[in-house]
Amino acid sequence: MVLLIDTSRALRTPDQVRSLIQAVFEAEPEDESRSIEWKSAYGDLTSTEASFAISRAILGLANRPVTVAAASFEGVGYVVVGVEPGSLEGQRVPDSAELLNAIHRYTGHGWPYWDARTLTFNDATVLVVTVEPPRDGDRIALLQKSYQAAKGPMVPEGTIFVRRPGATERASRAELEMLQDRLLSGSEAEGAALREATRKSELREIVTDLVQAGNRWADTMQILVMSSTGHEWKQRDWIEWVDTDSGREMTQNAQSVDRNIRKLRLHTGEDSLVLPALEAQRRIRGGKAFAVLHSKGRDSQDDRVSAYQEINAIKSDLVKLELAAIKLLTAAK
Repeated sequence: MVLLIDTSRALRTPDQVRSLIQAVFEAEPEDESRSIEWKSAYGDLTSTEASFAISRAILGLANRPVTVAAASFEGVGYVVVGVEPGSLEGQRVPDSAELLNAIHRYTGHGWPYWDARTLTFNDATVLVVTVEPPRDGDRIALLQKSYQAAKGPMVPEGTIFVRRPGATERASRAELEMLQDRLLSGSEAEGAALREATRKSELREIVTDLVQAGNRWADTMQILVMSSTGHEWKQRDWIEWVDTDSGREMTQNAQSVDRNIRKLRLHTGEDSLVLPALEAQRRIRGGKAFAVLHSKGRDSQDDRVSAYQEINAIKSDLVKLELAAIKLLTAAK
């Protein structure tokens, strides 16, 4: 049986990735391929056992032959945690910074490029790690830190893993030669230029999605503040509103901001980009603009002014982010 999903394109949107989770759940155990690795749930994703297992899968996917990888999902690879064929355990996922730090100790920073996100499927949380396609000229992805399991020999730093059909294993001599050929097939300058162009393209997409989602959230919040004049929201109002199209869209926009900030921090440590993004996220999460919906009388007027100031501050942070991205992306063309 073949995995029941369209493999002709990369899966990027939440709905597309959710369809991957469903396909894994409905798959047979032997359907695991060179593009997808699935794992059952871990008690603690930041433990050495879990973070090493996920890192090994990432490194293996990054070390695939270019032509083999390109045959499915435009070369993108996926690690799915919390669901297996016929089993949906779900996965408790820690703070994104903790998860990134745990995995980075084995994959290192920069190459390979990957992104972790959580999605809900049938009321269960599933972690999906997206690994970007390998390309000619790419370096060989190495294990950056040795790993010692409770039983068995130590896996030394520098170990090379490759993704085979249904398994991630240490590279054979033939696979090492393939990886050397991949590295040498493009000059170092060409490989670096291609990686930089890809990085800028991905960064442009991340910032665009983040700014658009943040502005949509702020616009909806502004409408709520305006419509609340003379009306104090009760619990029933909230219950009814969150189930409206506007309520669901506002939640999705806040989630999109969070998701793209995680991607942004994976791609760059540039303060001019990260700091305004985090400040906008802090204000959105803080809920200060919502206070006016619960106030009345003189307090309502003061809270209304405060709410508009908070909304304008969010939009200002997003403008700073956008301008910084334009400056960075247009520099040294």
